[in-house]
Amino acid sequence: MKKLKLTIKGMHCKSCKANIEAELDDLGVKSKIDFKSGTALLEFDENKATEKQIINTIKKLGYSA
Repeated sequence: MKKLKLTIKGMHCKSCKANIEAELDDLGVKSKIDFKSGTALLEFDENKATEKQIINTIKKLGYSA
C-alpha cells in the first residue's frame, strides 16, 4: 500500500469532504480528509489506482490537488 499526502484547495464544508471521499472510495483509496486545513492523507494499492487517477478524480469534482 502506498501513502500519499495531498493539499486540496476549494473544500469549504463537510459535504465537499464527503464527495471527495466517496469518489476516492470507488477507486479503492482509503482517505482521511480535513476540509478545514485542506489536507488529505491517502492510502492505496498502486495496482488499483495511480496518483494521476486520484488527482484527476479530485479535479473532476472541481477541486485542485
